[in-house]
Amino acid sequence: MPGPMRTRTAILIAALAATPAAAFGPDLAPIIRADDRIRLEQVDAVAGRTLRGALAQGTPDDLAVLMQGLAGRPLPADQAAALLPGDWSCRMLKLGGGLPLVVYQPFRCRIDTDGGFVKLTGSQRMQGMIGDLDGAQAYLGTGYIAGDTAPPYADLPDSIDPAATPQRVPEVGMVEVVSPTQARILMPLPMLESDLNILLLTR
Repeated sequence: MPGPMRTRTAILIAALAATPAAAFGPDLAPIIRADDRIRLEQVDAVAGRTLRGALAQGTPDDLAVLMQGLAGRPLPADQAAALLPGDWSCRMLKLGGGLPLVVYQPFRCRIDTDGGFVKLTGSQRMQGMIGDLDGAQAYLGTGYIAGDTAPPYADLPDSIDPAATPQRVPEVGMVEVVSPTQARILMPLPMLESDLNILLLTR
């Protein structure tokens, strides 16, 4: 017999499916950089490769976080968009790039009703926009260090030096929403440290 949380989640999803979704976030196709689109096109291949390494070498505790975060089938884009706005607990997982799996402590993130996204705590910050990219929900943003004022993704220079100071890099990912309380952003081939970043969102 389903528990109260599962029942409430099912009712909310059913209600959203029966109601036309409000517009959420911008159309990202006109602003995505060509090299970032190529990165996103490789998300499945990169995820497969890095997950194999994580499963083979990750610690049991870290693997438990990874498996829980990847559980659940993503909702259709219109339903996903309706569930995204609000405050989230966000946890970064980094796969590949020298270490099979690194799990960071939870931080605070917020998604606005216009698609604006910001990671509010931690030394490594990110801010940008979630919106439509070819019929799917995607994230385009800037990664930066706490204390800096990051430029919008669209204002980043054509040539990026990840070792420059201040450190500002483009970050792109595919957004998957599983329920009103669980989502994730898969960011393939980041410019720093790893081969795949997964930002887990819970509330």
